Amino acid sequence: MDDEGQLTIEELASQAGTATTTVRMYQAKGLLPPPQRRGRIGYYGQGHLARLRLIAQLQDQGFSLASIKRLTEAWESGRGLDDVLGLEAQVAATWAPETPVRLKLAQFKELFGGQAITPAIIRRAVRMRLIGFDGIAVTVKSPKLLEIGLELARSGIPVSEALDELEALRAAADTIAGRFTRVFERNMWEPFVAAGLPASQVRPLTESLQRLSTLAESVVEAALRDALRRKAGEFLAQQAARLDNAEIRDELRPLVRAAGLDM
Repeated sequence: MDDEGQLTIEELASQAGTATTTVRMYQAKGLLPPPQRRGRIGYYGQGHLARLRLIAQLQDQGFSLASIKRLTEAWESGRGLDDVLGLEAQVAATWAPETPVRLKLAQFKELFGGQAITPAIIRRAVRMRLIGFDGIAVTVKSPKLLEIGLELARSGIPVSEALDELEALRAAADTIAGRFTRVFERNMWEPFVAAGLPASQVRPLTESLQRLSTLAESVVEAALRDALRRKAGEFLAQQAARLDNAEIRDELRPLVRAAGLDM
C-alpha cells in the first residue's frame, strides 16, 4: 500500500463509522484487504478507510454486498492493490462524508435561538442519524444540514417541523437515487458484466459512475428549482385577492418579478 498502516481495527471502525465486527465480516467476505501485520497486531491505512467508506456509499446507492464484491474483484483483476485503493479513494471522494463537529449540549441548544431543543428532539435526531449524543456532547454529522436547520429556525420554522420535512425529503431522495442506480446498472454495469468484467474498463466505469452522480445532482437541482418557482407562482396567484384587499399587491410585484415568478 502507498500509505503505511497506522490504524488499529478499533480506530479504523471508528473513523469509518462502523463496528469492528463489520470490518471483520468484510475481511472474511473478501471485500476488505487484510491489514499489515506488525507482531500480533494488524494495522490499517487510509486505503482501507477509503474501501470501507466506498462500501457504505455504494450500499446507500442501492448496491448489494455481492455486487460490490464483484466490482472490487474486477478492480483487483490485473492491478496492484495500491492502484485499486487509490482508485477507490478517488471514487470515495465523490461522496466524501463531511467532517463531524462536536459541541457541548448547551452550545448546541443555544444555536437555535430560543427554540426548545427537548430530549425528544435529541432522540429523534439521533434516530435520524443527524447527530450522535453521549449524554454530554452532541456530534453533528452534517454541519451543512445543521446550517440549513439553523436558517429554517431563524425563519421561524419549528425544529420538529423541519425534521418532518427532512424525513419526507430523504424518502424522496432515496427514490430518486434508486432510479439513477438502476440507470447505471442497466446501461453501464450490465454491459461491463456481460463483457467479463475487463480490468481495462474499470476506470471508465468508475468515471461514468462519478459523472452520473454529478449529473443526477444537477438534474434534481434544476427540476426542484423549476418546481419551486411554479408552486410559488401558483400560491401567489391563489392569494391575489387577499393581496388586492390589503392594497399591497403592487408593492409586492417588483419582488415577485425579481424572483422570476408569475403573479
